[in-house]
Amino acid sequence: MGTLRWTSMRAEGARLARMAGPLVIGQFAVMGMGVTDVIIAGHAGTDDLAAVTIGYYVWDLGMLLVFGILLANSALIGHRFGAGDRDGIRRQFQQCLWLSLPLALFSGLVIWIAILLLPRLDLTPEVAGIAAGYLYPTIVTAMLIPIALTFRTTAEGLGLTRPVMWLMLGAFLINIPMNYVLVNGLFGLPKLGGAGCGWATLFAFLLLMIAWTLYSIRSPALAAFGLWRDFAWPRPRDMVATLSLGLPIGLSLLAVGGFFAVVPLVMSSLGTAAIAGHAVAMTFDSLMLTIPLGVGQAMSVRVAHEMGGRYPQAARAVCITGMQMLVGVALLQAALTIGFREQIAGLFTADPAVRELGTLLLVYAAAYRVFDSVQIGAGMALRGYRDTRVSSAIDVFAYWMFGLPLCYALGFGSRWQEAMGVEGFWLGMVIAIGAAAFAIAARLAWRSTREVRMSRVQESTQESV
Repeated sequence: MGTLRWTSMRAEGARLARMAGPLVIGQFAVMGMGVTDVIIAGHAGTDDLAAVTIGYYVWDLGMLLVFGILLANSALIGHRFGAGDRDGIRRQFQQCLWLSLPLALFSGLVIWIAILLLPRLDLTPEVAGIAAGYLYPTIVTAMLIPIALTFRTTAEGLGLTRPVMWLMLGAFLINIPMNYVLVNGLFGLPKLGGAGCGWATLFAFLLLMIAWTLYSIRSPALAAFGLWRDFAWPRPRDMVATLSLGLPIGLSLLAVGGFFAVVPLVMSSLGTAAIAGHAVAMTFDSLMLTIPLGVGQAMSVRVAHEMGGRYPQAARAVCITGMQMLVGVALLQAALTIGFREQIAGLFTADPAVRELGTLLLVYAAAYRVFDSVQIGAGMALRGYRDTRVSSAIDVFAYWMFGLPLCYALGFGSRWQEAMGVEGFWLGMVIAIGAAAFAIAARLAWRSTREVRMSRVQESTQESV
């Protein structure tokens, strides 16, 4: 029995690795676009680095709710795929595409409002101006993303992860030279500084949108599902089903990502060097984030496939195997981050003060990475079970009701202890993510065990009948 179980777990690990590999590269490409913005802007000047960091977090905050809503499409497509329901797959894709249109308008409006609010932040006029210049072109980018996400999550839900990898990697590779050209004003183009990063991202996403549309129409792998055949008018019931599953995911992402978008705004009074040092550690961690995100998304799809096919024991095996993979990788990432923290900080800035602070904060980032990997894997696996509300509530409480007050108290001081500055913010973040990771992992353990138990009860009832 033990040998059989080990063989089964090893086979599941291989399946997860094959599916996660392209997703990791795709996530690397997505995160890499933001990292490229920060690195190239950092070499243009400290003000550009601070402005692009703030602009990127504002843009990220504005997109998180929409991004989470559309992630539900992957789980819903996955369940229909596991059940062999091709008509349901086509219907879900079409209704999600309809849903993406109002979400696109909402996304553009959010970024526009964010630009109007920039002058109210505690920023120097130079930094605020560069941040606004970065955000203007991202209004259009934000409107393209919901539609592109519908294509992407449909492919992921069907287990077609290689196209996701190639298309996202292509956008990333286009973004790099465009960033460099527009920031530095090469080939006769105006020198835009940090604002050029926003225009480069828009150009890359326009090409990505065209590529996704052509792939969805001409791909042989999607031909069997007839995604565009008998295109239906909007059906409120189907769109509400996506919203009911996706809104908690969006709120969860908003609680987590929004927390990290707000932190540099709260700490802005600590000075430009503090924001830049925080950006070094946070940006590098976002690069490390690609692996747990890829594995977690693979877990979500695999769980959805198994639950759609009514195999809860197999779904639980996916969870156990995936969590083991994530913890092992996270510990390796933490060790490498601590061991090479000085060299890593040097890649982002030549400013000695920023480099020294970034080196210190990378130690906290290493601890954060372990807890965050657990939280990501458990949360994404729960999406495969279509269980999103409890984990969303956990994230909201852990980050906003507990984590943010703790970060503020540690960073700026309180009657019980002296101010720790930006280091205090990072200590608070590590404690908050640790609490969230423990609670969400416990929820996953309960849900996966419950599904297996319910399946056994149903089998026993059928046998007795």
